[in-house]
Amino acid sequence: MKKIFTLLLILAGGLMTVQAQTLTTTQPLNKNAVLEEYTGIHCQYCPDGHAIAASILANHPGRAVIIAIHQGSFAVPGTGEPDYRTPFGDALAGQTALGGYPSGTVNRHVFTGSATALNRGDWTTYSEITLQQPSPVNIGVESSFNAATRELTVHVELYYTASSSKPTNYINVALLQNNVLGPQTNGGAGNLYHHMRMLRYLITGQWGDAVTTTTQGSLVEKTYTYTVPAAYNSVPCVVENCEIAVSVAESHQEILSGEVVPAINGTNLYIGDLNTADSLMKLGQPGMVTDFELMANSNIAGTEAFKLKLISAPPMGWNSSFEIDGQTFSDSTVVDLVKGVSKALTLHVTPGDTAGFEEFTFELSSVSNPTAPVKYFTARVISNVHTLIVNAAGDDNATLHQDVYITGLKEAGCDHLAVMKSNLFVQAKSAGILTEVLNIYYNCAWTFPAFTDPEAIAVKSFVDNGKNLLVAGQDIGWDIMSGATGNHGTPVTQDLYTNYLKAAYVDDGSTANNKLVANTADPIYGATATSNIVDVYAGNMYPDQINPLQNATAIFYYNTTLTKTGAVKSMKDQAKVVYFGVGLEMVQTAAVRNDVLKKTYDWFMAGVGINEKAENHAAFLGQNFPNPAGNTTTIQLHSINQAMVLEISDITGRILKSEPVKQGADRIEVSTSSLGNGMYLYRLVSGGKVVDTRKMNIQR
Repeated sequence: MKKIFTLLLILAGGLMTVQAQTLTTTQPLNKNAVLEEYTGIHCQYCPDGHAIAASILANHPGRAVIIAIHQGSFAVPGTGEPDYRTPFGDALAGQTALGGYPSGTVNRHVFTGSATALNRGDWTTYSEITLQQPSPVNIGVESSFNAATRELTVHVELYYTASSSKPTNYINVALLQNNVLGPQTNGGAGNLYHHMRMLRYLITGQWGDAVTTTTQGSLVEKTYTYTVPAAYNSVPCVVENCEIAVSVAESHQEILSGEVVPAINGTNLYIGDLNTADSLMKLGQPGMVTDFELMANSNIAGTEAFKLKLISAPPMGWNSSFEIDGQTFSDSTVVDLVKGVSKALTLHVTPGDTAGFEEFTFELSSVSNPTAPVKYFTARVISNVHTLIVNAAGDDNATLHQDVYITGLKEAGCDHLAVMKSNLFVQAKSAGILTEVLNIYYNCAWTFPAFTDPEAIAVKSFVDNGKNLLVAGQDIGWDIMSGATGNHGTPVTQDLYTNYLKAAYVDDGSTANNKLVANTADPIYGATATSNIVDVYAGNMYPDQINPLQNATAIFYYNTTLTKTGAVKSMKDQAKVVYFGVGLEMVQTAAVRNDVLKKTYDWFMAGVGINEKAENHAAFLGQNFPNPAGNTTTIQLHSINQAMVLEISDITGRILKSEPVKQGADRIEVSTSSLGNGMYLYRLVSGGKVVDTRKMNIQR
């Protein structure tokens, strides 16, 4: 076995640096997330950690590096079992202050307290935060392998777009292996569990190879050669299944960024990108085109052919296409890009009548460099949505159980429905595209953290605008209010729990909290049938016991003696709020789940007057134009066979304006100068009954 470190070139600043750079870009980039996951074959919760890590990779292609480090007591093999440990694991774990398994570090950063170790429920949240931060260094990697000699060659290129805060950085080059078949407690595959991204060796040693030129404009190139043994600890090393992970750390701690490539003929050549000064999320309207203006850029010298492909799966009635060089395409095309010359393109999205929150992703790939990573760009459009299911994004538990909410709400008659994850909800709220959404069903399931601060702030803002909220999930109270080791309570999330959910946390709950019993005195939920509450989380059943705070009322209990409250409802000014200390997926009887959702939906929509059935929508009313409206707007009318009244209200149903509508009228112009910015409802009233309702935005 041999290792050779060769310093090829170190330059600082100037034209020579730019000309020498070949793999990466000189443009500043954000950090990639580097998750070092501490795991073991006898760790019962480690498969859940593996799934979370895989989800991070899937949600951020090309932006995340996962390194599974088998270490600690759970990694000690039994008789006849494989040994996946390395000489490096204990020292790496020793600097994390981990207290259990699986644990992980994201870029070895201290996010809370004094330790880098994070519970698996925190990996997604802190990876998301890391991905938004600028990195002072861009990393280029290419690798090759000589099968005859088993010699691996790794070429690393660093370009510092800003000066590092430390004069010495360290390059870490790790050999990872996928599809290592072996045992795993709770893996569900016996001895054929597929272990992925397993650390086999650190080619640059325990703490990496020192780099002392770390100022802005510096280019560093190094080449490492390493003879890969046939096996480590008698576990075969199949190089065809291996990857090379390269990261750069300040001292031995903070990781600035990382990249990963296949071990055989791998490269992360930075081919170029798609970017925009436009919003990445927009509010669309049925039948109206929503545009995104983009720029395509090449990072390859001279003129290069690129394939540009649009990937989308919008619902029926939606259409999407893109325009470049005066031509329109619905699928893909090949375009020539010149380095240093941006080319404009426009994404066109036309929503149909079907409600949706849809994403449209471009793939940009180099024709002559097919092994280089594809670059992605995603835009999102929401249209015709009144009710939103928000899934907690810390793991996949909420998404796995979202059909409970979709089914129940559809049976309740809710057609204007969409689903998004909580991290996207924060972005959507910031982008101002939720003005038409009246209700949120926040599905926490069993997720940690139940709410991050940005999520809590977005939810509170939504409720403060008079919108309605249901929150359901187990361990929310424990996570926010218990103060126990490992919880995520902050002043922001505790304010959400106390002043918005209007609940006092009492107890973590157990299998003894095994019924959902309605408070028969409650006018909304009192007639709901009783159901058992069951364990859907493999032995983890913690329905929070809570008490209603001032102005809140108990609506469900966990026992027939009505001594353990499991759900409360309240009003927050004009907003209606419901909070369940148990996930609705744990309510055993589907009919009871659906009844709870229907009663909630009916309560939320009471007084609004929106006819949710899409097929009946706009029988008399057309969409106002322009929308968003300014100081005036015109509303199209259809089949007005008698005198009616047009009413404009806020989202709570409070009437703000009314205008007479004559028989036979085909339009009406309405002054909106007295109304503030925001979402409003306009409706036709005939004989004291609402016959049709639509919504409009006002933005000046």
